[in-house]
Amino acid sequence: MILKINVLVLALLLAACSDPEPEQVAGQTPPQPLELQPLHIESDKKAVSVALADAVKPLKPARIELSNSELAAPLADVTYAVLKRGQTVTGLLAKFGFKAREVYQLAEALDGVINLDKLQAGAAIAVNKQPQSAQVSLAGEYAERIDAFYENGVWQVSKNRVPTRVEVSEHAVQINHSLYGNAAEADVPGDVINAALLALSHFIDFQRQVYQGNRFEVVFERTLVTQDEELFTHLQTPLQPTYLRFQNEEDDFRLYRYNESFYLEDGRLAESFLLKTPLNGARLSSHYGQRKHPVLGYTRMHKGIDFGAPEGTPIMAAGQGTIKRADWYGSYGNAVIIQHADGYETLYAHLRGFAENIKAGSKVEQGEVIGYLGNTGLSQARHLHYEVYRYGKIVNPLHLKKLSSERLKGEHLADFIEHVASLHDRTMRLANLAGGASSTYAEGLTAEAK
Repeated sequence: MILKINVLVLALLLAACSDPEPEQVAGQTPPQPLELQPLHIESDKKAVSVALADAVKPLKPARIELSNSELAAPLADVTYAVLKRGQTVTGLLAKFGFKAREVYQLAEALDGVINLDKLQAGAAIAVNKQPQSAQVSLAGEYAERIDAFYENGVWQVSKNRVPTRVEVSEHAVQINHSLYGNAAEADVPGDVINAALLALSHFIDFQRQVYQGNRFEVVFERTLVTQDEELFTHLQTPLQPTYLRFQNEEDDFRLYRYNESFYLEDGRLAESFLLKTPLNGARLSSHYGQRKHPVLGYTRMHKGIDFGAPEGTPIMAAGQGTIKRADWYGSYGNAVIIQHADGYETLYAHLRGFAENIKAGSKVEQGEVIGYLGNTGLSQARHLHYEVYRYGKIVNPLHLKKLSSERLKGEHLADFIEHVASLHDRTMRLANLAGGASSTYAEGLTAEAK
């Protein structure tokens, strides 16, 4: 029916555009005009037709204006809402009177700035909804506020910095039973302790070189926003130690964080070629050398060292290198062998399983997780068996003292020396703190936040 009507309409249009009609021939009946019958649309079809007409209305273009030049003014007259598990942004904003069409336009305006579909549960959104306008604000990264303003059917988006302050914490820890335990008791955050252990494990065997009365010092910083705190509560700023010191009767190590790495005071990279302890929180359960094998029952050379820890404890690559094998290896059970530079190889045995993408030929970085502690192969109890070889000859891992040869030079060294000098007052104050004491203060406050 529709096709027939379209053909007739086309015919009429062609007729209208054709040459003038010729004179009527005598005795011939003139052609009668066609009578087009109106279309009768059923009620349900009419509803569909109206909906389709609304759907194809042209969208007003979203306008995006990004600016990072000025610090954002504090939010005012907003209501904070937290995205719940399983809830969509459309559902959340609908409670404030936003239509689905408006939220769709908002998502379009934010394209390339933030993906609303990927907001995690717990994310906060600030809303100010008026009859003819609206404002929606949310956090991008920490201390970065994204503001969207809606007026006359158009969203305008801006990205602005929020003023911050730096909070510095200094802790002097007297070790009585373990570095981790005593640091935790002194309110040093767990991620700071773990970072410190990883950095210091280049120099210290925590099973043999830590005694009661040793001293541990740490300085770490955190960045905190000074306004709109509710918007950023779901984001955690990473805490990293900026200065570390460990003292025992033999050594006094001082490490300074610079360009995302730790360096000794003279500019040498504070990393050993291989980690002495390739896992955290473990105890040394068996030493290198001759011993009576717990399963075989006779004395033979124990070519590595054993670490006892809970099953599933992550095992780290002792150094940068290439995976030589990661599979079942006879009495070693699940084992990983890594080929390092300068003829070194490390072996990790009795693993419960391997980390993702760990296979022969894979490249690994020092400290990267390669597997998990277990009890496979010829093993009496859960533990990690760790061996080190150089050019095929066995080496006692605890006797390794090879430091990285990398050191700062030129302008970087001069800048680092200046950086260490700027920390002198802080490190001297920390050195004078009694064991177990700490101090926290603010610095680096932006002018707008004082």
